[in-house]
Amino acid sequence: MSMIIDFVLPWVDNQDLEWQKSRQQYAENQSLSDANSSARFRDSGTLKYVLRSIEKNCPWYNKIYLVTCGHHPEWLDINSPKIELIKHSDIYDNKEHLPVFNSSSIEMSLPNIEGLSEHFVYLNDDTIIFSKTDVERFFVDGKAVDFLCHGWIPRNNLFGMLKEIDTWVNSLNNNISLINKFFKPSMLDNKVLYHKSYSTLNKMSNFLLKNVYRKYFWFEHWHHPIPYVNSTLQEVKKYCFDEMQRCSSNKFRHNTDLTQYLYRYWRLAKGDFYPYKYDDGVETNILTLDDLHNAIRNCEKLHPKFVCFNDSPSLSDSEYVQIRNETLIFFDKRFPEKASFEL
Repeated sequence: MSMIIDFVLPWVDNQDLEWQKSRQQYAENQSLSDANSSARFRDSGTLKYVLRSIEKNCPWYNKIYLVTCGHHPEWLDINSPKIELIKHSDIYDNKEHLPVFNSSSIEMSLPNIEGLSEHFVYLNDDTIIFSKTDVERFFVDGKAVDFLCHGWIPRNNLFGMLKEIDTWVNSLNNNISLINKFFKPSMLDNKVLYHKSYSTLNKMSNFLLKNVYRKYFWFEHWHHPIPYVNSTLQEVKKYCFDEMQRCSSNKFRHNTDLTQYLYRYWRLAKGDFYPYKYDDGVETNILTLDDLHNAIRNCEKLHPKFVCFNDSPSLSDSEYVQIRNETLIFFDKRFPEKASFEL
């Protein structure tokens, strides 16, 4: 394979005492919210299995870039040629923004990772590559495989009366506001709007996007590993630097945030992707132990490409521990062998 493809993921060790002390210090100036609750910083313990899953099911990968504040798991061989440990201080344009406890802020510095390949896959530390996955699932003809399926309902004040609009929804809306400054749906070719892999409803919504709405207000997405082309990130940084720096300065999640989906939305609005809408993952919000058991059964039945179990910040500590333990038992059975970069 001639294409070099890296993986990138952020990680935090919430057991690091220095990190805890620093977060507590800066959190004192924050109001208690979804942005800075301790539950948001729980380490599910899945990183080991995420990394094992990359090596086992994507053996074509080049390197894994692990982005942290400087700490790393004690079981990880950071001297392995397959691992690159990236510190926040290595990639932030403005070091005064550090320390940071906001994944959206960190994602604004992804274009600054030195040595990162032109083609890479970004994922979170709770997303497992569950089954063998070919390069073509992520890249075809040098382009990221993606889908443009526009939403039906704007996430505006009216939407907020029906469902809470939190910092996450606001950040996605901020992404879209930027996209609308630079792109018009009329620019898009029909081949990326009406691909055969899209449902009839997807195609109808895209028709309205191009001919009626004539601006973007919501993109569908899966919580899967996302392929990126590095030059796209560089282009976004060139045109959106000031807005990205505003997000970079937010130590905790904030309503002015952007997210890494900005890079994805940019390529979608340009039509610069290989269109195909896969539905090959199991993503579940785990609110109870029954939710976890149902999700595990779905994995065993469907054999998906990707698996993500999202634990809710509303779980009590005891509920979280029980769910975490059973999750790790399940993944350990699936990925029992050490990766080459484990000590």
